[in-house]
Amino acid sequence: MAEAGYPVGMLIAPVILVQDWKKMYGELIQYLADVLSQKVKKTGFIEIILMTYSFVHNAINTEAFPGAMKIYDHCLMTGRGRGKYSYRPKVREDAEEFLRNELDHKLGSMKILYIS
Repeated sequence: MAEAGYPVGMLIAPVILVQDWKKMYGELIQYLADVLSQKVKKTGFIEIILMTYSFVHNAINTEAFPGAMKIYDHCLMTGRGRGKYSYRPKVREDAEEFLRNELDHKLGSMKILYIS
């Protein structure tokens, strides 16, 4: 697509901060650096969305995937309205810094449009 002149972007979402998340997302970014074409690396863009969570998500996930790992962590998340949660500001800042550093180091020419 990039070779044909189409804009190419990547969405990394939802970023879920589970045990070893830095290792896993670091490996993902390294993989992308290894396999993306030079054209995509020069002209592409990246969007990143950190996970938000709610009681509804929990009910759906628990019913649909009863043996799945729990992704809500009350130590990392804070309330954001009626039954909705997002990562605490310091946790979020640390995650954004890590992702920006990894992307800058491994895919530096790709523009990050936003991290939300």
